[in-house]
Amino acid sequence: MTIPHSVNDFSKQIHTMPKVSPSVSGINQICYDNASPALLNLLLLPAVKQLGEQAKWMLWLTPENKLDRSWLEHSGISLNKSVQIPLLTDDQKIDSMIRAIKSENYSVITVWLNSTLTVEQQNSLNFLAKESDTVVFILHKNPPLTPSARQITQQKIPTFAFL
Repeated sequence: MTIPHSVNDFSKQIHTMPKVSPSVSGINQICYDNASPALLNLLLLPAVKQLGEQAKWMLWLTPENKLDRSWLEHSGISLNKSVQIPLLTDDQKIDSMIRAIKSENYSVITVWLNSTLTVEQQNSLNFLAKESDTVVFILHKNPPLTPSARQITQQKIPTFAFL
């Protein structure tokens, strides 16, 4: 699923955000950077919130810190159906994703990856997700365009999302 966006006008996007349903199951890859963290709020959170209304669980596979509970609650995402597993390697995250999809207990899985999936991995995960009616969001951080004096680690998630 590709959602066109403009980093210049977020207000219009809130009103034009398409509805997400299990029939849109599969792999959805989102690239982001710390310069536009609001993009995650506008693209990811409404979809996760809507999918979280199902009876199934939500899985968050995050790089380092715990997600900020107040950020999730403020976004309308139920903490009672959220499971977070931080500090896994990319291989462990992919393995956890596969097991979670096969369990058919999750409506949505959100995972931050540093590496890029191979075509085979993408096809396999997409097939499994469609079979189990699971929506998977894979987030990749865009590399910096220009080198800076302060290097940002690839695993860092925007601070608005954490305690």
